Amino acid sequence: MFKNCVTYNVGPNGEWFRNEATRQKNLWQHKVLPNAKKDLKTALDKRKKVLKQAKTADQSAGGSKKRPPPPLAFGLSNKPVNSGPLSGGAASKEIKDDAVIDKLTAVDVDPLPPWAKRRKTDSDSSIPNMQCLASMLLADPFVMRILLDKIIRTIRFDVRGKTLHPSMLLPSMIQMINIAKISVQLCAVKGKKYSIPDAGIASLNGTEESVSFKSIRRFLPLFSKMLLDVEIDRRMVLNGDLHDISRSGLLTHPVLMKTEWEGSSSQHDMKVIVEGVFVSLLLPGNTNEIAIRHQFPRFVAALDALSGGDMLHERPFYASLTTTLMRYKAKLPHSIRDLITGCLLRWLRISNVTSSMDRLCSCLHEALLNLLNEWSTRGNLVLPRDTFLTIAEEAVSASDGREAGQKNDLFVKSWKEDNPNFVRVKEQYEKMLSTTPDAKAVAWREKVGIEE
Repeated sequence: MFKNCVTYNVGPNGEWFRNEATRQKNLWQHKVLPNAKKDLKTALDKRKKVLKQAKTADQSAGGSKKRPPPPLAFGLSNKPVNSGPLSGGAASKEIKDDAVIDKLTAVDVDPLPPWAKRRKTDSDSSIPNMQCLASMLLADPFVMRILLDKIIRTIRFDVRGKTLHPSMLLPSMIQMINIAKISVQLCAVKGKKYSIPDAGIASLNGTEESVSFKSIRRFLPLFSKMLLDVEIDRRMVLNGDLHDISRSGLLTHPVLMKTEWEGSSSQHDMKVIVEGVFVSLLLPGNTNEIAIRHQFPRFVAALDALSGGDMLHERPFYASLTTTLMRYKAKLPHSIRDLITGCLLRWLRISNVTSSMDRLCSCLHEALLNLLNEWSTRGNLVLPRDTFLTIAEEAVSASDGREAGQKNDLFVKSWKEDNPNFVRVKEQYEKMLSTTPDAKAVAWREKVGIEE
């Protein structure tokens, strides 16, 4: 960076920038970088020492002060690590204490132990702690997408293939999802409190099973079974290798699982995983019009139970869903379009919320209208204008929990009063009306009761 600043700031006008860049470069090379290397070495030595002490400490000492977990979730492994051919014919050797960090593998990474701590800070301090900042980074959509992709691949290829026990990697990754979930609460208290959720590897004696334990031991096998059912659905349709067997009646589609998902409304981690696989399934080429009729209800049943009937505020999910469906361009099958719109309208109508205003101003309501507007830009081949207006009218009724054709007085009131919470949803309706012929726009306004 400094070299480029010197190179490209030419002429007399760039003299000050060249001199300053040269000064900063010298400062970096002779002061900042050496100090950073020194601090890194000190931190690594400290972490190695803490890890070694954690390995040898007596954990059974009663009444001792509760200690935080080690700075890194790495234990001094007793397992031999293959290091290739060695002198003397030894095929393996034990990791030395001073190499615990330098020679890590996936086997050496363990989930963090559950932990809660209050941070003593000045009343005027607004600087969050490092754990809080780490949870914010985990909540970044790009990081979460990479994490979900790794989880899904692990389940599909390792767990189902019986090449990896789920207790090795999945608990750590699911723990990261739960840490990212509480990042909003951590920011709200300005990092003065931090907690690490349980990894769910074992059930604590005398206490209720943790959310992570239920996810790994009960619902993860159920999710793996659902993935197998989805794959069988795909293979049984036309052009599938099981199509002829299914036509002969020797093989039927797996039974839809509904009651099996009961009691999962608190499993946020599993809901995120199911949403990620659902979006992946809808990508062009991953399914077809016939298979989706059997696959779609499986995901809807799972999400109904995992969300507890409330899918109003899943903004990242709906943003990913819209992006995925727009990849079809003008080739979107009408069967997929109708399944999606019908499902979103149903979620909007049945959501278990105490306030009708929450449903009216929800992310789901906005996402549904945004998706319809995006489809309308592809022309009548994807979404005819009359169909667009009909679905929008149903959305107005559904936003108050009503059936199609019933007027929504709260919608009319919020529209006329320019409710600030309703602005984002109203913008989507106005965008729809701005691209609709005047006669049809006026007729639609009269139906919902917002005549100009």
